[in-house]
Amino acid sequence: MKNSNKFIVGIIVVLVVAICITAYLNRENVELNTQQNNDAIFTVFDSENKTISYNMSQIQALGETNFKADLKSDGKSATEHEYTGVLLKLIYMDSEIELSDKSVVIVTAADGYAVSIDIGKVIDDDNVYLVYKRDGELILSKENGGDGPYQVVIRKDAFSQYWCKYALSTEAK
Repeated sequence: MKNSNKFIVGIIVVLVVAICITAYLNRENVELNTQQNNDAIFTVFDSENKTISYNMSQIQALGETNFKADLKSDGKSATEHEYTGVLLKLIYMDSEIELSDKSVVIVTAADGYAVSIDIGKVIDDDNVYLVYKRDGELILSKENGGDGPYQVVIRKDAFSQYWCKYALSTEAK
């Protein structure tokens, strides 16, 4: 009995050491991912050729919000997540781009995907967000295995149909 206890304790010690070494080696990757997300640029275009670019800090300064929304993807059941982001309309307000005379907002992703969102949904309170955190963690870029660094989440879209991962820019038309 004593030999098996020593063996189990030995395995636990080896695993703890391996975890510590891995965490130490990975700390630079975590810092790099955080810096890449902070440097991430989201661009707002206007039909009058006005272009305004925001980095993560500037977006956060507009007034971040935490909210829950159900993500439904790939035929799976919906799963609830907590997101952190900024209402897309606040970004337009900061850009001094009037939305009242527009009919849609088009969000374009880094992979070429684009989604057209009805202006009514965008100006609706508590609905269309540019998010950068899911469940308290920064959303990593596609290159780092994530869906970000930005995603557009439409909170009142029951089927997550018009969400846009890898969001890169937006234009109101």
